[in-house]
Amino acid sequence: MPTQLKVVMFTDQVRSTPNTANRTKSEIKRVSDEQDKLTAEAIQINKGKIIKDTGDGSFIEFPSCSDAVKCGFNLQRKVKIRNDAQTNDHLKFELHIGIELGDVIVLPSGDLRGNAANIAARVCSICPPGEVYFTEKIMNELQQREFQIAEVENPPLKGIDKEVKIYRLENLLCEVSVSHNPFTWRSGITEAEDFFNRDKEKHTIRTFLQGRQSCQIVGSRRIGKTSLLLQIKHIASELDGNTVVANIDLQNPHCFTLSEWLLCVGQAFGWKTKPNNLVKFGDCIEAMLSKGQHPILCLDEFEEFKLRRNEFTHDFFSTLRSYGQRGMSIITTSQKPLSELTEPGDPSSPFYNTFPIVRLSVFSSEDAKDFVNLKRPSVEPFTSDEKNEILKFANGHPLALNVACFHVLESKGSNGSLIDAMQRTEDDMKGHLPGWRRDH
Repeated sequence: MPTQLKVVMFTDQVRSTPNTANRTKSEIKRVSDEQDKLTAEAIQINKGKIIKDTGDGSFIEFPSCSDAVKCGFNLQRKVKIRNDAQTNDHLKFELHIGIELGDVIVLPSGDLRGNAANIAARVCSICPPGEVYFTEKIMNELQQREFQIAEVENPPLKGIDKEVKIYRLENLLCEVSVSHNPFTWRSGITEAEDFFNRDKEKHTIRTFLQGRQSCQIVGSRRIGKTSLLLQIKHIASELDGNTVVANIDLQNPHCFTLSEWLLCVGQAFGWKTKPNNLVKFGDCIEAMLSKGQHPILCLDEFEEFKLRRNEFTHDFFSTLRSYGQRGMSIITTSQKPLSELTEPGDPSSPFYNTFPIVRLSVFSSEDAKDFVNLKRPSVEPFTSDEKNEILKFANGHPLALNVACFHVLESKGSNGSLIDAMQRTEDDMKGHLPGWRRDH
């Protein structure tokens, strides 16, 4: 098979096996997810492409040696910033990084095989935590004015016969690529670290879940209901470790009929056998409860059920109510309280009456100021004028704050004016909430 010249990098988590043994299941998942996220962010900035997930790290290729070394620098910096913010030592992790340039065979699957890949893996294995190691081939391709480099003692590389000179990155002398604009959320916020405020509401929901109760999240459009619902997995992970969360978007066309809804729920809960009727659904919930598990069913945009009464009948709501009383928790979102969605003779009324309300409104003025003042890695702080314009425009609305910060930050990066940034903000908000005005 023909070979191609490639720049390849291996990353690997330091002491992953003993560290994993000391973590809970939720801590293992959180560390893995955050390592994947930081890696994806770093390689996106520096034009990398993940070839393979190696379990505790990644095998990545780059278009140039410079991109690879800058990516290594950015990734190690992101990991350090993250670790410095952790109070739980079990959630901290470190990486080895090794980079090589050479000929590899490109397999039909996209995987790369060859001596260059083997050397990069071996260089990675001897790289100290937090460092970036690379070979002489990489060093020869770098611009000295951009990188401060030092040769390291050349230990033998396991499985590599010839001597390989190895270097370490001491510092990046050129301008560091910054992360992408962090204010990009327009739909639900999935990451716990990107979710701002709502501590009182999260505490209330945690209390309900500890008692295996259900509740309803109620608020106006685009106020953050979906984002709060998406945090249920993080809230649940802090409980007894036996929680299993299924998050269902009722605006998904696959949820418009009972049979398809049952399939979506089965997939979300990870059931091997998907239920095709309410009896089988009940059997699956019973099986979870008998194992000591706590199923949490999250139903976003609950008004959708009201539009499809022929599909979701009295039997459907009675089944949910029954298992809600046996140990399954149900959390809904809607613009109005569930009791106001009922009509005379509404078959779902008894179901609605079992849900205490968690109301969402706009941020307080102090919370809005905290959102704008929050220090974010690699993000230039807003000036006093920018903060005033953002706060005045948003008036505490979470989405408006996010959109305004996004456009102001974009404008700063392109030397645009604050006036133009705020006009783009208003246009953007009108797309999300028709009729929106700055003096809403």
